Amino acid sequence: MTANRKFIILLIFLIGVTSSFWLVSRYPALDNKAALSGSENFEDPLTHEAHFHAPRKASFLTKVAYTTLNWYETNWRGMAFGLILAAGFFTLLKYIPRQSSDRRFRNSFMGMFVGTPLGVCVNCVAPIAKGMYEGGSRMETALAVMFSSPTLNIVVLTMLFSIFPFYMAVMKLLATFILILIIVPLISEKTRAIPEKQTFEFESPTSCQHNSNQLSWPLAFQSASLDYWKSFLYIFARTVPLMLLAGVFGSLASHLWSFDKLIGVPVNLLNLSLLSFMGTLMPLPIAFDLMLAQAMLMSGLSPAFVTTLVFTFGTFSIYSALIIYRTFSLFLAVKLFMIVFVVGIGLGYTSNIFLEYRHINWLAKYDTIIDSPETRSNAHPPKEKLQGSVNNYSPVPMTRYAAPIILTQRNLEIHALAHAPRNKDTGKPFTQRIATELGITYSNSLTPKIFLDPLFFGRGIASGDFNLDGWPDIAVATNNGFEIYQNMNGTRFKKIFSDIEALNGKQAINIALVDLNNDGWLDIFLTTFNDGNFVVLNPLPIEGQISVLPIPNGNALLTNASAFADLNLDGFPDIVNGNYYLGVLTRTPVKQAVNQWVLNHNLEFKSQSLEGIPGQTHSVLASDINADGYLDLMIGNDYRVADTYYLGKSNVEFNKIRQQDGVIPLTTQNTMSIDTGDFNNDLIPDIYLANIGMSRGLDVVSNIFGSTMQNVGLEFCDSGTTLLDHNICRDLNQLTTLLNPEKQDITEHCTRLKNAQWIKECMVTRMILVATSRKSPSLCNKILDPFTLNRTYCQKFFQAKHLKISTENEIPMQTQFNLLLSGQTNQTFKNVSEQTKVSTAEWSWNARFADLDNDEWQDLYVVNGVPITQEFASNNFFHNQNGKSFIQAQGEFGLDDYDHSSSYTYIDMDRDGDLDIIANTLYGPFKVYTNNNTEGNSVTIKLIDEKGNRFCLGCTLIVHYGSEDKRQQMREIKMGGGFHSYDAPIAHFGLGLYETIQQIEIIWSNGKVSTIQHEFLANHEYTIHRH
Repeated sequence: MTANRKFIILLIFLIGVTSSFWLVSRYPALDNKAALSGSENFEDPLTHEAHFHAPRKASFLTKVAYTTLNWYETNWRGMAFGLILAAGFFTLLKYIPRQSSDRRFRNSFMGMFVGTPLGVCVNCVAPIAKGMYEGGSRMETALAVMFSSPTLNIVVLTMLFSIFPFYMAVMKLLATFILILIIVPLISEKTRAIPEKQTFEFESPTSCQHNSNQLSWPLAFQSASLDYWKSFLYIFARTVPLMLLAGVFGSLASHLWSFDKLIGVPVNLLNLSLLSFMGTLMPLPIAFDLMLAQAMLMSGLSPAFVTTLVFTFGTFSIYSALIIYRTFSLFLAVKLFMIVFVVGIGLGYTSNIFLEYRHINWLAKYDTIIDSPETRSNAHPPKEKLQGSVNNYSPVPMTRYAAPIILTQRNLEIHALAHAPRNKDTGKPFTQRIATELGITYSNSLTPKIFLDPLFFGRGIASGDFNLDGWPDIAVATNNGFEIYQNMNGTRFKKIFSDIEALNGKQAINIALVDLNNDGWLDIFLTTFNDGNFVVLNPLPIEGQISVLPIPNGNALLTNASAFADLNLDGFPDIVNGNYYLGVLTRTPVKQAVNQWVLNHNLEFKSQSLEGIPGQTHSVLASDINADGYLDLMIGNDYRVADTYYLGKSNVEFNKIRQQDGVIPLTTQNTMSIDTGDFNNDLIPDIYLANIGMSRGLDVVSNIFGSTMQNVGLEFCDSGTTLLDHNICRDLNQLTTLLNPEKQDITEHCTRLKNAQWIKECMVTRMILVATSRKSPSLCNKILDPFTLNRTYCQKFFQAKHLKISTENEIPMQTQFNLLLSGQTNQTFKNVSEQTKVSTAEWSWNARFADLDNDEWQDLYVVNGVPITQEFASNNFFHNQNGKSFIQAQGEFGLDDYDHSSSYTYIDMDRDGDLDIIANTLYGPFKVYTNNNTEGNSVTIKLIDEKGNRFCLGCTLIVHYGSEDKRQQMREIKMGGGFHSYDAPIAHFGLGLYETIQQIEIIWSNGKVSTIQHEFLANHEYTIHRH
């Protein structure tokens, strides 16, 4: 009876400890690791997150010491649970009669049944296996627990099938089952050996120390506690020193060896043996084994090698071997190590043979499809007739209203024009419409041919008064140059300018309306894929003459982002080029993506490279972030290359901000957009960075091998909330599976598509992915005309000149969250993302500050979505709560939209004093969000500067209003930042209930300051002209 009472007490204790560990620590931690999967770079070689950071220029031994500490910190919870549970099993099994069974296969199955839900790593489960065996369990049961716990729990299996190709996941799973259910029983002892007498000072507990009728429940509790304590000390003394030793060994090995050394090497016995040996040896935390293997796959390691790592990582380790040696024998430890080692090699070979077989079959299918009569008939689809430049430049004459002069002050002249009446629509603040209804006819077409990074990220959009009639017009980049749409009195748009002969057939990506020759008319700046950058001068002041001039970009493949400002104060806006290469395929810094600034002196250009790591740049912004009168630069990079920040000085000098400078504490790892604003109206600039902030984790939503996200995509197509045709929507979701560059699944076939031309384009694009993944440039030659763009794209991959640049002084990066940096009075920035509740968006692109409800406080609108996932998340509208925090209010404001979008422009298209939005979609027409605000007052201010650049880029406005002028706001005229998005050079201020502004302060681009004290009425557009 006593033993039963002690058994019950200890069992309740173990159930409580296990439940607490699962619910509070283990499974939440595993979910977090699943969400963080998709990273190529980790803060530490042995863990996904470093809690202790080695000093810069640390010695080798110091780095090993810090990695060891990080490994201890990462593993201590799992190890503590393992020790507690090991002592529990050791004690518990002493309380029940030993029922040794020679049914070894059944015992292994039962061990797997026990180990699977434990959810502890291969290191932490080793003490549990020891406790079970020395408590009386069979060898095969203990070993099955040890192998199943880190490999078969539900979260790890979900990660396995989510982030790896299906064949790889199946091979890992089958090998694990064979190891546990067949190999373990076969190598285990047929009859349990009688353990040698323990010589340790703590005796193992027994169940016969007291008469079963003598102990009450309190005494049984006391006796069980004493027994457990003795067991714990026994297990602790025999496992913890080995754990400490294993941590040191693993850290030493991780700094002596790097798995990426085998990237690009042939798959042979020597290389597989080396990889399998190191994979079997490394003591990796649970789930980090999969994260590291995936990182290697993303970095270009052969899938055959990755298959070996997927199995050997987390199945065995040096610590497991040490525990088995101390518990069983050296022979068994070596035998198990060799078994895992050999199976890892075999899986690598099997994977390679399978891949080669499928590759040969795929090449044969490629040739068949490319040469088929059906696809040959579509090889040269009819081209649209290219119209001449004269027929495609047809602006509509508009009446220009001369706003009356209300004030002159020295060399300033102020004009005023009342805003148009507000919309009277009731309901939500914004109304969504398809842009074709308003005359914007261009539509992004996403086909397999351009399902490539960065071509499938959408085209740029810009707004500005192109014809100086007072109404803001729209410019969009297209796959044939650009199109300009004239604003027809705020009611609709009309295409007036397109199809320039010099730009025909060019894949334009980014577009801006900027006055590069400083004649007072906005010109068209355009970047193209592999064809350079251009400016198309505004034809209106030169009697309709079409003039297209090239602009240097360092021979970059693509200038993906540009910022404009008068850096040398000569009156002509200069250019900062943010260059890009092949994004997801190249990732690491390449020489061809070096950024530069281009000085412009009346259309004579001179370029100079920028210091810093050349990343895949998505956003460039020139803004005075420290308010010292000099424009600073911000470069936003994707693919885990640190963003670069520069503080401007006189004479066009820029000093790169380093981590140790303490100015920028943190930046984002996959930066898509950068913007500055003043969210709390303290007149100190703040910075917002948009990142890949997937709330469910990058590779959970990129799960193209499992069914979860595929079903999400199909549900979206069936929901009726997308502008896509139902069948096209489903085809695009299929492309996500077929052409995702991150996870090529050889079991998928382009022939599943229904359109013959799409099948051919799919095969051609897939040939690029096959050629680059296999590092085989000769395969590019199989891409024939008319797919010259695709062939060039493939060849560019092999022309990349990769750079190895020290990241020692770079600003730290964070992943998965967007970032709001609040400017401080000491010219540094503080991360306030969490407290202001703006850290979580989704796959963010353009994100900009603007007061969309005219309540005095700048809000944030973030557009989301990318074709390589099947996640359709709504855009995010962060509504500013009096400068203290934000709330997500996209549904309340009518800004919830689940179609993928990457760029937009804020535009007051009807000139009623509230900002509307025109946004692209990645696969269809543009969308218009009309602002129905009827409450908040506002003012709009334009600056015309005849002493600097005409549109006053780089100028700052500060308005004072309210009782005793205590309320204040600041705006900077910027032409840059965001993602492929440019707004008209106009400052918009929401005033809420206030009806007047008492003072306007202007800091001109040359540093001069003008202060205008006057009663400026709200709901007016003011033009301030400096002569």
